[in-house]
This record gives sequence, structure tokens and C-alpha cells, in this order.
Amino acid sequence: MTYDYASRTVWLHSPGDEPDPTAAWGLCAAHSDRLNVPVGWALEDRRTPIIQLRPQIAV
Repeated sequence: MTYDYASRTVWLHSPGDEPDPTAAWGLCAAHSDRLNVPVGWALEDRRTPIIQLRPQIAV
């Protein structure tokens, strides 16, 4: 996750895709999926979607 106060924007990136690793915060998928930004801010999800090759098996 990276953010910019001036533009009030938060970007979610796929692991390893951060433009500057020293200015990025690592979030797991569960926390990224539940991330809420402050009122007046924009959230831009730039993560690459994961495509499942076979359906999940119920246990």
C-alpha cells in the first residue's frame, strides 16, 4: 500500500509491485480486502486478480 496526502489517494499494489519499497506498507490479502480509507480519500486497487484454476473443494 502506498499513499499520497496531497491527492488524498491510497493505492493497493500486488506484492513486489510497489514503486518504492521504502515508502510502501505491506498488507496481507485479508487486510487489503478490508481496507477503508478516510472520508474524502480515494482507494485505487492496482492488485493483479488471482484466477483460480479449479473450484475449491468443500471440507
